[in-house]
Amino acid sequence: MKKLFGIVLSMFLLTSGAFAASYNTSTNWFDTKNVSHLNVIGQNIIKANKMPTTVTFKVTDNQNMNSEDTYTKVVYIYREDLKYVENDNELAAVVASEIGHLVNGHYAKSTMFNNVLSSIAPTSGTGKGATTVNILKTMSSSKVSRDNQKEADITAVDLLATAKYNPLALISVVYKSDLANVGGLMDEKLSCEDRIMNIYDYANYNYPDIVKANYKTESYQSALNLIYANLKIRKADPKKLEKAQKEQEKLQKDKLKRARNMAKSTNPWSSAYSLLQSNN
Repeated sequence: MKKLFGIVLSMFLLTSGAFAASYNTSTNWFDTKNVSHLNVIGQNIIKANKMPTTVTFKVTDNQNMNSEDTYTKVVYIYREDLKYVENDNELAAVVASEIGHLVNGHYAKSTMFNNVLSSIAPTSGTGKGATTVNILKTMSSSKVSRDNQKEADITAVDLLATAKYNPLALISVVYKSDLANVGGLMDEKLSCEDRIMNIYDYANYNYPDIVKANYKTESYQSALNLIYANLKIRKADPKKLEKAQKEQEKLQKDKLKRARNMAKSTNPWSSAYSLLQSNN
């Protein structure tokens, strides 16, 4: 599957000589006018989803700026995530993905999880024992990071759809990004291909009319080559098809369960999202 993604991406790069220039990679996102526009998009999303409107959106070069202490006042958007944004739908997609992390309390959870991992000591004084513990820590941390990204992405799809932005724009941004890592057990991020399929499957299951209407950008149409190749493989295998269906059904149950838990949360993003899901 990863090899398939590499082939599709390579074909796209070869047939698009102006890849970098096409997506405004030189845009200065710290420019006052661009930050102002970012705030307009951000406010559109949070107002449509009845979330805290007292926040200000800022651009940062620090990937770890957001924390449970600041997110009701300032939401920081990492500049590298804006690198391939080319329209308002895609700008909204980047903002919604970040809000998705806030809604699910990922920053607070990650801090707590990392503290727990740090407290784990090797059961053996040998170098082998220490290595084993470090590997287990890495695997556990990686799984949490990948699960968090998946959760943030599907939450972003809901937020975008409610705010009348095209959630398929998130696929377009992911496809264009430079985050197409190899992935794997020890990789802390989801591979680009996994993210694309997770977003597409969730959008197609919950918002089929939007997916059917398409998102007509060059990058999304190229991503569709990858998506259709995966769907073809899946349809040829009844077990894979059934597994995909059950995955979406499970996501629905998990979403409702999360919404009920969020209703008790002191996190204003979570409680607002909970109310929104309960009314759907």
